[in-house]
Amino acid sequence: MVSVLKMLTLWVTAILLISGCQPKAKTEIEIEMKSREEQQMMLETYTLEDYKKVFDEAVSETNKLESDEQLNKWIIRTLANEKLLYETELTDEEVLDLAEREMEEYEVWISIAKEEYGITVTDEEIDEFIKEGPDTSDLPQHQAYADALGLTLEELNHDFDRDLYKKNVIWLKLKPQLEKKYGTNDNNKQIEKYEEEVKKKIN
Repeated sequence: MVSVLKMLTLWVTAILLISGCQPKAKTEIEIEMKSREEQQMMLETYTLEDYKKVFDEAVSETNKLESDEQLNKWIIRTLANEKLLYETELTDEEVLDLAEREMEEYEVWISIAKEEYGITVTDEEIDEFIKEGPDTSDLPQHQAYADALGLTLEELNHDFDRDLYKKNVIWLKLKPQLEKKYGTNDNNKQIEKYEEEVKKKIN
């Protein structure tokens, strides 16, 4: 449970998916990440107001870009990642490109789990996971994220970010099969191997 909460904290903080690797867009945008030390310092020193500024700007910039509602969610996540994790400043075109790529990879990620490994999750399982973890969050970045979207914490978790938590629940069921298939219980190596499957299907 501790490892799950650590992963959850990372996702909530950075609005990242399971991967954590440097993203690659269709045009192979080179992105320089902030150092682990910089990211850790941010986690230790950023206040609610600091995070509010980050997420308010991400939402405001997203509203200036023309896109559909579903893609907007991924644009917000991309912009938040840029502000929190990237040294590289992205152009509007690069933001859209990355957001589209992440949305596509998410759909393929979910489909492989279902089609290749027979893994599905119920709404009840997702709700239970959220109630036991994200709904109890007192992280300033989590509340700032909800505030920027004009949502309660519960609305953010159960509606807006439900797709990310669905992925969390699937991952918990997927890990034992990946451990057996690839002969490793190392979480990072399992992620790397599964990402290779996702990229292979996309390409």
